[in-house]
Amino acid sequence: MNEKTIVANVYPSLNFSKIRGYITLTKPRLLSSVLFSTVLGYILPVDSSAGVLPLLYLLLGTAMIGAGANTLNQWQEQIPDSKMRRTKNRPLPTGKLSGNEALAFGIIISVAGFTTLWLSLNILTAALGLLTLFSYILIYTPLKQKSVSNTWFGGITGALPPVMGWTAARGTLDWEVLPIFALLYFWQLPHFFAIAWMYRDDYRRGGFKMLSLEDPTGKKTSVQMLFYGGLLFISSIAIFIIGQLSLVYLVSAVILGLGFLAVISLFFRKSSNENARKVFLASIIYLPVLNSIIILDRIIY
Repeated sequence: MNEKTIVANVYPSLNFSKIRGYITLTKPRLLSSVLFSTVLGYILPVDSSAGVLPLLYLLLGTAMIGAGANTLNQWQEQIPDSKMRRTKNRPLPTGKLSGNEALAFGIIISVAGFTTLWLSLNILTAALGLLTLFSYILIYTPLKQKSVSNTWFGGITGALPPVMGWTAARGTLDWEVLPIFALLYFWQLPHFFAIAWMYRDDYRRGGFKMLSLEDPTGKKTSVQMLFYGGLLFISSIAIFIIGQLSLVYLVSAVILGLGFLAVISLFFRKSSNENARKVFLASIIYLPVLNSIIILDRIIY
């Protein structure tokens, strides 16, 4: 008798296909970027003496709340996901998991994440985690089918994890966290505008309201990309200006920021799927590289 058979006999309602389905619901790749940004907020406070154990609790609690948010988002969007090519193979549209299973899983891990942050760190960090969850499932997700403003509101949700890291380290919410919040917020806008342009036909099938669907020439989208790419550049410099990081970081941020703006300018000149993909790829290179530089700068200097 093999291992799969043993597990199936002991836990008849749980098999490896379902386990993979639950893992997929959490969106591991997106979750890893959320945890990365959370670490940034934790290490940035100059006078913080927070240790490794609180960081581990922070990552565990944030991971569970983030996984819960991603799961509940997919539970809410089962029908639109089934209509879109890029999402039709997710666990709920394919029937690998039922809606009730996803709902229960999402609620349980969200509550567990909130409880972890509250009991292991502080109520402020837990409250921010709850704000992240609710803004995602109660504001951003419903708004996607009502207004193009969903992208701007969704950016707030995505920029809260570093704020959670900051409050976990300091126990207070300080103005110095604004640049890293702004960095994450303004990065998301060109990133998601590029995705919305590449998959605009898919979003139309799913019934989502995206800027790209009201922009046949791409001019509105490209202007928005350039505008927020510029604000992203300013935000990255602001982290240095307020004295959080060294000159090495400043030089790196300038080079990366100008490079990202150069790629966005390609889409501004010609709004094609190919150039939108270049913006998307540049965005997923820009953020991890800059984040790594921030962490290394804080460790070394």
